[in-house]
Parts: sequence; C-alpha cells; structure tokens
Amino acid sequence: MAAACGVAVLDALAWALGWERTTALAGRLGAASVAVLVPLAVRTPLDAVVERVLTATEQRLEGAWRVLAGVSEPESGMIGAAARLDEAGMIAEAAVSLLARDGCAEGGPSQDGTVADRAAQHDAARSGSVRSGSARRRRFRAQDARLRGLLAMLRGDERVQMFARAELGSVLDVERHEDRELLTQFLACGGNKSLLAQRIHLSRPALYGRLARLERRLGVSLDDPGSRTSLHVALLITEVEGC
Repeated sequence: MAAACGVAVLDALAWALGWERTTALAGRLGAASVAVLVPLAVRTPLDAVVERVLTATEQRLEGAWRVLAGVSEPESGMIGAAARLDEAGMIAEAAVSLLARDGCAEGGPSQDGTVADRAAQHDAARSGSVRSGSARRRRFRAQDARLRGLLAMLRGDERVQMFARAELGSVLDVERHEDRELLTQFLACGGNKSLLAQRIHLSRPALYGRLARLERRLGVSLDDPGSRTSLHVALLITEVEGC
C-alpha cells in the first residue's frame, strides 16, 4: 500500500509538471515523498511555480492526499541544487510536525513527510491560491519552520540528543508521562501558574505542589526564564526525534 502511494504521488507530480509546461528531475525518497529539482528562468517567480505544481498535484490525486513542500533557496548550478535537497526534505518534515501539533492535519503525519487529508477541497486545488480561514498552506521554508526546523535539520546529532537528556532527565522515562505533560503545559502557558491551574482544572495549592516536585526532579528553578527556555528546546528535540 505504501509503495503504491509513493508511485501515485510521483505520477501526479509528473502530470502537474507537464501541466505547468516545465520539466524536472524527480525521484522517490520514501513511501509517499519525492525529491524534485525544477529548472527556472532567471526572472521566473519560484513560489508561484511551486504553488501551481503542488495545486495541480493535489488535483490529480483527487483530494486523497495533502501535498506539502519544503523549499530551499535557488542555486545556479546542479551540484548546489542537489546539495540542498536534504535541507528541503527536513523543512518539509518540520512543517508536517508543526501542522500535526496545531491540529491542521486530520490524518496525522506520515513517516516520510506527507499528510493524509481526506477533506481536501477540489475548488481550492483548482484555484491555485491560498485563502484565509480554510486555507491550507503548502510551501514552507526554513524561516517558516523556525526553531523546530533547525532542530529537524540537526536530528540524529548525538550532541543535541545529549542536551535533551541532560535537561529532562527522568522526565523522559515512560512512568513520568504526567511530569512531562505538566512541564509541556507549564511552558505552553509561559510559566504562568494561575493560567496553568485554570487550563488543567487543578487548585493552585495542588498545582504548586506538583511543580515543586517537578523542580526537584529536574534540578532547576521553573521560575528562571533561562531554565524554561532550555527545557522548551529540550522538549522540542524529543518531539523532533520522536522520543
């Protein structure tokens, strides 16, 4: 089934490139992900071409799949462009993670960088434009993925993983799931304990007790902005690494 999906995406992309009257070097990277090098004339707007190709690809797939693209900066030579494929792929993976986190992907992320989206609208695919409200963004660059994108590019780096383990310690243990969720919620509230108490429906004394125990396990003060920043980065690393 996965192999069939990959072939379908590649076939749809080939059709879309023909519809755009351009050629490209393309090949499968995974079950449903492809790498593409598109030659462009000097003054051709890159974003417009990418958007039209992605729109046509979704249209060809008849709304069965949502298609996203990580876009790297243009290069004048083939070697430089090929070297940027890994960067573009990592940006796409980071974008999938962002969409899944924000609840924008109904089917959740696939392991290879595409998202199933059974609710894709044919009229949006035909228009080729991104509309507000129900709009579904397709193109992402490194600045769009931001910190998560950077960490995605560093995925697998032992030094990054070591940092996350050092920051979070036993909170990463399976039996400490509640501690990890509490820390995640606390950081999402910007360290505002009153807001957190309301969000998780817990009395302030009970919450303060849990946070005090969490601080002891982490060995840091949660009132310190630097500690909260480091812990936030460490949690993002575990998300990107799939820990």
